[in-house]
Amino acid sequence: FVQQMSEETSNVEMKVALICASNQNRSMHSHWLFNQNQIPNVYSYGTNNTVKLPGKSPERPIVYKFGTPYRQMHDDLVRDNEHLYRSKGLLDMLQRNMGVKIAPERFHDTPLHFDLIITFEERVFDIVVSVYQQRETVTFEPVHVINLNTIDNHAQAKLGAEDALELYNRVCY
Repeated sequence: FVQQMSEETSNVEMKVALICASNQNRSMHSHWLFNQNQIPNVYSYGTNNTVKLPGKSPERPIVYKFGTPYRQMHDDLVRDNEHLYRSKGLLDMLQRNMGVKIAPERFHDTPLHFDLIITFEERVFDIVVSVYQQRETVTFEPVHVINLNTIDNHAQAKLGAEDALELYNRVCY
């Protein structure tokens, strides 16, 4: 894995993608932390077909299309049961997300090429690799895809974000 970066690819030019299943918790906490550390060229995505949030029961998640604004999700949850979703940490998570970008994005839909992709789940890693294998090669530039298995809860997302930031710093500096 360890590879010297070429002189033409500095850490400032390096494009980084942070990817989880729904572009809500793990990838967004990392995206927020990278922004807090003023790291440019950082993007975040999900790989599911839809965005899923925990609902009133595990059997009934709340489902949205990618591209639905975080503000709309937040307002829907407040209208439905503010106390429940605040106690689950979802309203705070969505408020954080609104400070990073407008809406969740699906990885399959981006035309961007990345130098480093960090995933937070083995299944997501497999999907990302599959998407890259199916894409027509345009640049012939390598991409490093690294998985940091991170349980999908708020506490673990925070730790996963710190690990992702440390990995980025080791790769770039």
